[in-house]
Formats: sequence, C-alpha cells, structure tokens
Amino acid sequence: MNGDAPRPARLLRAFVVAPLAAPAAYAVGLLAVAVAHAVVGATSLPSAGAAVDLLRAVAAAGVPLAYAATLVAGAPAYLLLRRTGLVSRWSLWLGGGVIGVVVALLLAPSLRGELFSIPFPWWTGGLLGVVSAEVFWRLLATPRRRHRPSGGAVGEGERRSGLDGGGA
Repeated sequence: MNGDAPRPARLLRAFVVAPLAAPAAYAVGLLAVAVAHAVVGATSLPSAGAAVDLLRAVAAAGVPLAYAATLVAGAPAYLLLRRTGLVSRWSLWLGGGVIGVVVALLLAPSLRGELFSIPFPWWTGGLLGVVSAEVFWRLLATPRRRHRPSGGAVGEGERRSGLDGGGA
C-alpha cells in the first residue's frame, strides 16, 4: 500500500467481507473434493440438496468462527502492523496463515466425534487464513485509476472506433 491509512469505510468493508472468504473457500474445497471423488468413481455425485446442506453447515459453523478469529486476532494483528508501518500483502498473508493454523489446532479436538468428524487439518486453517488475508488486502487497497496523459497520442484502436472525438 502507499503508506496512508485506508479510509474508514474501506477498512470496515475489508473487516466485514474478508472473514467470509474462509468458510466460502472451505465449502468450495469440500464440494470440489466430492466432485473429484465422483469423477474417479469412488462415490456418486452429490445432489443439489446435499450441496446446499453442506453450504449451510459450513456457514453455520464457519461464519461465526471466522468473525471471532478476526475480532480476537485479526483486527489486533492488523492494527499492530499498521502502527509499525508493516502492512503489506506478505505480512497480512503471514498473519492470516498463522491465525488460521492456530484456529485449526485449537478446534481439532472438538471436530472429532463418535458419529462424525469434520476434516480440518492445520494446513487447511493456514490456507483459509491466507485466503481471507488476500481478500482483506484487495478490499483495503486503493484502486488505481486509469488515465490518459494530457496531450498524449491516441491509440490506433481508439482512432478507428471514434473514441478520440475526431470521427476518423
């Protein structure tokens, strides 16, 4: 980033939207694994109803968990990075990955049960943390404006389409 603090609205949007990337990516990953198993013939393709049920279950557990991790660890980590001038894509990735690994390790015992278990290894938590950090970075970054320098030559494609105002 350019060293300036982001606008409050941009920062709020990043903190509200980025945590949703983790459960969304987890659900997409689980669906991709199910489809891959169906393609190789290990299982049948999940029905649309089963896919929706999976999305609901992941959202019910993942969304509150993602927001909790953001409030407890993500926001303080970002504020510390900002205070020290170390906010970058890589520092956010590192922070998100570490937070994701810690969450996965803390959850591991409670995700194993007698009736069913939810696969959530430490590396999955790390990847989901990096995904959320990347979304946070992209939402935080100021979009670059495209502009044509004044007095600059008009490109050939623009001339043909009449975008230069000359009508040629």
